[in-house]
Amino acid sequence: MKRILENSCAALAVVCFSLILVGCDLLPELGPPKDSVSGVIRMSGNLPVKAWRTRTLFIIVEREGGGPPLAVQRLVETRFPYRYVITKDDMMIRGQGFSGRIRVRARLDADGVPGPLVKGDFEGRAPGVVSVGAKNVDVVIDRIGTAPPPKVAKKSPPKPAPPQEATPPAAEGSKTIRGVVRVAPALAEKAKGKAAIFIIARGKQPGPPLAVMRILNPRFPLEFTMGEQNVMMQGAAFAGEVSLVAKLDADGKVGTQPGDIFGGARGPVQVGARGVEIVLSQEAKGEAAQRPTQAQGGGDVISGVIEVVPDLQDKAEGKPVLFLIARKGGGGPPLAVVRVANPRFPLAFEISKRNVMIPGVPFEGMVSLSARLDADGSAGPAGAGDLEGRTAQPVRVGEKNVRIVIDKAF
Repeated sequence: MKRILENSCAALAVVCFSLILVGCDLLPELGPPKDSVSGVIRMSGNLPVKAWRTRTLFIIVEREGGGPPLAVQRLVETRFPYRYVITKDDMMIRGQGFSGRIRVRARLDADGVPGPLVKGDFEGRAPGVVSVGAKNVDVVIDRIGTAPPPKVAKKSPPKPAPPQEATPPAAEGSKTIRGVVRVAPALAEKAKGKAAIFIIARGKQPGPPLAVMRILNPRFPLEFTMGEQNVMMQGAAFAGEVSLVAKLDADGKVGTQPGDIFGGARGPVQVGARGVEIVLSQEAKGEAAQRPTQAQGGGDVISGVIEVVPDLQDKAEGKPVLFLIARKGGGGPPLAVVRVANPRFPLAFEISKRNVMIPGVPFEGMVSLSARLDADGSAGPAGAGDLEGRTAQPVRVGEKNVRIVIDKAF
């Protein structure tokens, strides 16, 4: 009898083990969420050593048909192989469905700013097209960027009577828009001496601009040619109907300040159009404030104070700009950004839906806040001379008396 029981137990154990191996559903399935994309990112053995030292990794999910990224994760100091999971929380535009046929690519980026693949960057793509929900979508980073990095204008005050900056070259044919920017006579005097003009094209879909041009020290009438080289997101097609606006900027930076002058083309413009006219006819009003713009309503506002630790107060003096940044989750692009010129501490702050980077994205839930005193006054990754601080834990939109302490020097 004892031997029969032993043999029965052994047989039962073999049967159960076999069921587990073939996918027995007696145990709950573990793994990534249903509506996600996951896999492993690896580095090719053929990459140079400097690839392993590149700090910023972008994981980008794009729709099969192209266009702006559907979702993005931004990671710093990643160890490979890296197991990733992309969910709806990483979407560029909240509220859209995270579904359909997609492609996945990974980019090690030298300057930490999205853009075309250039020298110093390294990239890889998952083979083929998959659907949201796919697992084991592995990516091997094996491509080396060879294109020269885009030229960056020197951050120095404009010299008097500088030569007109040439319009960037663009391909001939139907993939460009050509036109002229003029200043309304009533604003001609106020337009003199402005540092830069931004010409911005937006498609019909909500989200970030399709293309942007920045021309320093403009003189009017200003002829321009916008083409595929001005597209913001790699892979986005410069085609179809777009709306065109231009902003003449006093400090040469993206944010709008009182005194900036702007205007737009009349109605939608078809890519391939010639003779497009933009008239700068409106002036941004209001006063530049020490604290960010007051937001209406308390439910979608985070407020508090930013301080600097005593050991860094000397280094904080003279920093021209403070950036207050709100992010969802642990990575991805900023949800909202506030730029404060010539800050004084302690600095009272407010950040709200008015400061959201992409129109239409809700400012809600839990966010992480960071404050950076920037040595050169430009947005981008922290660099030498910058100071930074962040909240110890994420805070809920609507919270008051939030305290951020700047305690880290780069």
